[in-house]
Amino acid sequence: MGRWKQSWSEQDLSKLKTLAGTKPIAVIAKELGRTTGTVLAKAIEQKLPVIHRIERPAR
Repeated sequence: MGRWKQSWSEQDLSKLKTLAGTKPIAVIAKELGRTTGTVLAKAIEQKLPVIHRIERPAR
């Protein structure tokens, strides 16, 4: 079952607060099993620092 309809648990929020500002949003999203957009929106809502890096392939 996808997590897109699931509420944020206290554990998820705690992990987001711990990781925010230390890792890119895409990495945090993968660890939480959520989409990048959902994690970004929650981080902004919670006024957490955000690292939004676009990884470019090496040439």
